[in-house]
Amino acid sequence: MPPTDPIRTWHARRVLALLALRCLFAVPASAQSTPEARVVEAVCNKQIVVLGELPSHGEARGFQAKARIAQRLIERCGFDAVLFEAPIYDFIGFQQAAAQRQATPLQLDRGIGRFWWTRELAEWRGWLYRRAASGTLVLGGLDDQVSATSEYARATLPGLVGASSGAECEQAVARNLNWRYDEAHAFDEPERVRLHRCARAAADALASRGSGTPEQVMAENLAGYFHRQLAPTEARTRDEAMYRNFVWQSGRMPRGSKWIIWTATVHAARRQGTLTEKPLGARLAERWGDRVGVIGFSALAGRSSRAGRPSEALSEAPPGSLEAQALGTRAASAYLDRRALRRIGSAPSRLFGRYTSADWSTHFDGVVVFREEVAPVFEPLP
Repeated sequence: MPPTDPIRTWHARRVLALLALRCLFAVPASAQSTPEARVVEAVCNKQIVVLGELPSHGEARGFQAKARIAQRLIERCGFDAVLFEAPIYDFIGFQQAAAQRQATPLQLDRGIGRFWWTRELAEWRGWLYRRAASGTLVLGGLDDQVSATSEYARATLPGLVGASSGAECEQAVARNLNWRYDEAHAFDEPERVRLHRCARAAADALASRGSGTPEQVMAENLAGYFHRQLAPTEARTRDEAMYRNFVWQSGRMPRGSKWIIWTATVHAARRQGTLTEKPLGARLAERWGDRVGVIGFSALAGRSSRAGRPSEALSEAPPGSLEAQALGTRAASAYLDRRALRRIGSAPSRLFGRYTSADWSTHFDGVVVFREEVAPVFEPLP
């Protein structure tokens, strides 16, 4: 492994800082009753903690609670890395820049993406950047999709594919990632075939020279992304892609590393249940068992806004909903651990978006509920 490898660089800087932080921070006894403190206490000793959110990705109170929980897990419980439900490509670029002391806050913001580019998370994103830039925290992405803010992907992937697959392929990938389609070049079936063929050839060629390199992993993810656009029933699902990316990134970290995954509850769930795809959380639980802690987030009412779109009211909760039972008549927020979820039994909840009835103790180790959510304030893109 070369001296500038970002993971080894991180490990070399981490050890003394981690020992100092474990001695310095303790959860105050007076804070133990808050939902956030109870989550930290419940999952502090886990190896992998998956923090969900409503699949609308647009609830400010949930964002802020997750950020505070993640920060406490890092500072007080020795967690080493945060991985987002965000494209892997720009985070690979960020890791490489951080290892060379050249990473910028804007790189991280673009990697995290539009869902969480909000005023409520601005201070926390800055804190993440400083930790990553100092080499005491690893940040990464899990998704194989390319987002509107994936500048590194758009700058890098066409040339990466073209180097193995030729100029026509480079042009096709650049056209897709920049969405430059017109009458002469349509996003039709032949174009989708071309994109998948080009990316697949590049991934295979890079694998023959060394499987598991960042370049090969990016090409493999892009091939999977294009395959799903071409043949969604045959291609790797997003959850499978995110699981494979987690395995790859965890394999590059020292034994005993501890991970936080920031995603939606539909991906976080410990079992498939009524979901159409096996979630990331279920795949993690199959391999790591009780070392995985999964926390869902929901709300009884309020408003939501997805990626800067106009806010919308959350749908009305049906009688007997999990959210209503959790909050009672007065509480502004509540935390239900698995025992409490088991006592409630089957109940309708919006944890998966639309109201669905389930025994939520089989899906989550705990659930945080807010009485009223608010839409986040999105910051303007540069």
